[in-house]
Amino acid sequence: MKEGVFILQEKSFLIDNRKAVIKSRKEKTVGKPELYLIELAPFKYISSLFPTTDSDTYTFDTDSQVYKLRLDNGQVEISIAE
Repeated sequence: MKEGVFILQEKSFLIDNRKAVIKSRKEKTVGKPELYLIELAPFKYISSLFPTTDSDTYTFDTDSQVYKLRLDNGQVEISIAE
């Protein structure tokens, strides 16, 4: 996953011309957070988005790395979690 700040358009953003989308689960499932991250064209499930104590920050894991995703004023910031 590429780190950086990306422009959020509704619930989607572009990373190197690949569209990522923040989705909500249709049905609540015990043990799974409400939000998750996917990539379109070709479709790829990336990870559940786990809420943190900061209301607009989530963690997720992909490719054996944990990342932090922060939503802020129409932007998404992705960084490696410390």
